[in-house]
Amino acid sequence: MGIRKIRIICTLFILFSLSMISAAQSEISYNIQYLIGNRKANDLVKYLNTLDFSKLSNEEKCDVVIAYTELYSWGGMGYNYSEKAYQLADQLVKSLPEFWKSHYAMAVVLSHRVQKNNFLALSLVGKIDDQLNLAMKYGEGHWEPFFLAGVRYLEVPIFPDLNTAEKLLKKALQFNDRHIYTYLMLGTLYEKRKDYCTALEVYKKGFELNVRAEWKVVDEDAKAQIEIRIPEVGKLCTKK
Repeated sequence: MGIRKIRIICTLFILFSLSMISAAQSEISYNIQYLIGNRKANDLVKYLNTLDFSKLSNEEKCDVVIAYTELYSWGGMGYNYSEKAYQLADQLVKSLPEFWKSHYAMAVVLSHRVQKNNFLALSLVGKIDDQLNLAMKYGEGHWEPFFLAGVRYLEVPIFPDLNTAEKLLKKALQFNDRHIYTYLMLGTLYEKRKDYCTALEVYKKGFELNVRAEWKVVDEDAKAQIEIRIPEVGKLCTKK
């Protein structure tokens, strides 16, 4: 059960690492996010090869890191892609110690390694937590690190902290109320508490949201899972 929980957490890290959408997003960041969100691995590799990393903005550099580790995670690329992502992330963490996304990108890189080898969880989960804590510290206003940290507290195999998870997931929704997976995770939390009516309410809010073109695979997967849970939770909700 523990390994399964770790796998769930890491899968969510993959899905939830699509973090490039923002009001001030550059064309490069959007293109990377779109290719990840639509699982176009070959096109993403080609696009990355056209970029001069040294000329990118700090935000774009972090997005490139995420792109390389995503390709290692689901794109069928070898460990060299993870190593490249790690080396770039390490440079960014050291050169930009107060930039939230450098720490967030490193957390994603490490989580993908755990996904590929569950035994690495013993040595890497603490480091992932450290990076997420720094990302939250410097990333106020950005939903991604709060969401991921919330999932960690929710799905940790031993001694999950549902109260902390709830606070973090709700904060993520304050910063981005269009991310369907946040509703899925918050609904899951309320199910664990056996608060089925609140879970049903949260699920319905998430299911009503539209699938976004740049998040197509992620949004469709979240809605598919919510669609399964709604009738099941509805049977358990006894509120009149």
